[in-house]
Amino acid sequence: MKISRICLALGLPACLSPALALAMTVNPAITLATLEYPPFCDSQKPGGGALVTIVREAFALEDIPVNLVVMPWQRVVSLSQHGRFDGVIGIWQTDLKSMQLQAGHPVFHSLIGAYAIQGKAPLPLSSSWLAGKLAGTVAGYHYPANILGMKMVLDSTRDDETNLRKLQQQRIQLAITEKAVGDALIRSGKLPTRPKLAWGEVVLAQEVLSVGFAASNMRPFWLKSFNQGLWKLHQSGRYRQIVAAHQLQEFAMPAQAP
Repeated sequence: MKISRICLALGLPACLSPALALAMTVNPAITLATLEYPPFCDSQKPGGGALVTIVREAFALEDIPVNLVVMPWQRVVSLSQHGRFDGVIGIWQTDLKSMQLQAGHPVFHSLIGAYAIQGKAPLPLSSSWLAGKLAGTVAGYHYPANILGMKMVLDSTRDDETNLRKLQQQRIQLAITEKAVGDALIRSGKLPTRPKLAWGEVVLAQEVLSVGFAASNMRPFWLKSFNQGLWKLHQSGRYRQIVAAHQLQEFAMPAQAP
């Protein structure tokens, strides 16, 4: 009996892997975790932030609904290792190995550096000046090795906003964060207006931001669908519209064919 007749007799999904069977019978929803990480992931903004908007719309172009779970980063890391989500929005390349994720195509590139109180640090910051300084970081972030090797004294906190607040309170001398994140938090009005913060005018490391997919039978399907949807957003010009709406032209990534 031919394979096609066996499939008809048993039902088409019975002849396929569980992932492909599900994909061909319904449009499965994907559950993705993320954190408060403006301007990329921001539950207070329409669409949930620039990166979340792009991920949602990329999957929508492939007829895949997205269920989003927002929680502190430390919890995202902990629960993702126990298979609680299909993936995570807002990962760096340094997150992939420790979180056992496979990244989709890059969505943004991010410039990691330091903020200081205006007038209290020589700009641009130099490696010699940074050495020995008390620098704020966010607990659970997998900072690139060259930042960890700069001989700063690191003081961790729960998120980027708290990190910058601690800097304004002069509990730390520097706040290690991404330029896009610091700029967005300052623009948002969430931080006190005084003392003013200044970008250190030096990039300590660069990372790419995307969505990472957890190991499962569905991962090849999710990965292919996201990359195809992202390509369509670039081709239609919608990606550039989202980037411009969030003032992120400096951090845009070129399109990659799926």
